[in-house]
Amino acid sequence: MPAPQQRAMPAAPVVAPQAPEAPVAPPVVETAAAPEPAPQARYVPPPAAAPRLRTCLIVDDSRVVRKVSRSIVEALGYVVIEAENGEEALNRCQIEMPQLILVDWDMPVMTGIDFVRKLRALPAPQQAKVVFCTSKGETHDIFKGIEAGADEYVTKPFDEVTIRTKLERIGAA
Repeated sequence: MPAPQQRAMPAAPVVAPQAPEAPVAPPVVETAAAPEPAPQARYVPPPAAAPRLRTCLIVDDSRVVRKVSRSIVEALGYVVIEAENGEEALNRCQIEMPQLILVDWDMPVMTGIDFVRKLRALPAPQQAKVVFCTSKGETHDIFKGIEAGADEYVTKPFDEVTIRTKLERIGAA
């Protein structure tokens, strides 16, 4: 028996699904509103001061030594200022006292020992930590440097570990 023939139904129009209609808000009727209360005065703390950068003055007539010293103390978070002799360094300290000073002993114009003596005579609210970095390694030289006002003493040649250890000892690392 032959299969019953199916009649073709007309195709229904394709309609995209529609999103449900959003509820319509009632119309806004403006009325005279009561005045807003004045804002309460409240304490607003002043902005926090930016942390002060730690500065290190490197005083040495050798550009190479200043460069090596710079890389060591910058790794410890210091901003470095340089001077080629004690006189230049003293002028810089009179403008702004650094937190740390690495100083050579033998320099032209003003020696490191004279610089440290004059530095310690300056009126300053906070004294810098001073480390001699010099080739003078005799015991009497070390005593003379400490007596002049240095906090620590390092003999050349020095390395990062030596400087870091000395700075840790005086609380400047």
